Amino acid sequence: MKKIISCVLICVFILSLFTFPVASEEAITVMVNGETLESDVPAQTLPVYDEQGGYVGDRVMVPLRAISEKLNADVYWDDETCGITLYRKNNLYIMWEGMDTAFHLEGLDLNKSYTMDVAPTVIDDRTLVPARAVAEILGATVNWIEETNTVDISYELGEIEENATLAQQCNAYQYVLNDLYDEYKAYANGSAQKTTGKIILESGDEIKFEVYPQIAPQTANNFIFLAKEGFYDGTVFHRVIKDFMAQGGAYDTTYTYKPSHVVAGEFIMNGYLNLIGHKRGVISLARADDYNSGSSQFFIVQKDSQFLDGGYAAFGLVTEGMDIVDKICDVETDENDKPIDMVVIKQIIID
Repeated sequence: MKKIISCVLICVFILSLFTFPVASEEAITVMVNGETLESDVPAQTLPVYDEQGGYVGDRVMVPLRAISEKLNADVYWDDETCGITLYRKNNLYIMWEGMDTAFHLEGLDLNKSYTMDVAPTVIDDRTLVPARAVAEILGATVNWIEETNTVDISYELGEIEENATLAQQCNAYQYVLNDLYDEYKAYANGSAQKTTGKIILESGDEIKFEVYPQIAPQTANNFIFLAKEGFYDGTVFHRVIKDFMAQGGAYDTTYTYKPSHVVAGEFIMNGYLNLIGHKRGVISLARADDYNSGSSQFFIVQKDSQFLDGGYAAFGLVTEGMDIVDKICDVETDENDKPIDMVVIKQIIID
């Protein structure tokens, strides 16, 4: 009996030399702009581990609806997809139970993505979300006050808007993004499949770019095909508007139009989810009034032009040479926006 007791005491002593991570059992307070976050489900912690199983720390989890509405965001939960849509001031924030990436859509542009080390989780039929991650996604500043076990959230609410039901009305974006989650997660974090190349001008200047076949497959692959076929060799930038864009890819140096087959319009107004916004450096497909009239003509955005979002098929981005695009947009033009001195594309090379 004495030997058994001795063994137990030795084991207790050895175990006391090690520290095991456990979720904090102390009460946690969540403050938003100096006011306590009230909820029938208290904040709780979940332990986080790295890929090797090492303990990283605890994350404070709070009820989705409580924190969202405190930050004046309308919230909608979709039972079918376990998707979450938040709406505030023409911005959508979309995430899913069990998925670590959340998306921020500003208008019709995928503005940012966020990777959470704890995904939204359902516990006792309540959806809990990481307090810091969701608050920062919505634009708040978050501090942890260890002495009082307090999550302190500061948020400039501005004008309080009546936005009830708007998240539900915008839930269609969550539905489609759920199907394209892997593609847009890769696009947002820079790991998406891409094809690179460069536009070489007769002047010797070069504009390097990348295009995204996973985001706009018909548009990107059509551009790649035409470039490889030499279609763009000897064409010109025939329409240039300073502080807007430079358009080319359809007329030769005699301003004779070069026809090519048309592609379907891969943009939201034509029923296709394309969330590449028309920011500086983006490459997009020109078209006529018919949504499905785009062919070879492309344009490079010189200045952010969000009014084009959802109505044109953006498919690429200039990675080097925006100074050359600026030079093109600075050339003198006539009353039809045609450069007085031709800007000739010698070749478009696909790597």
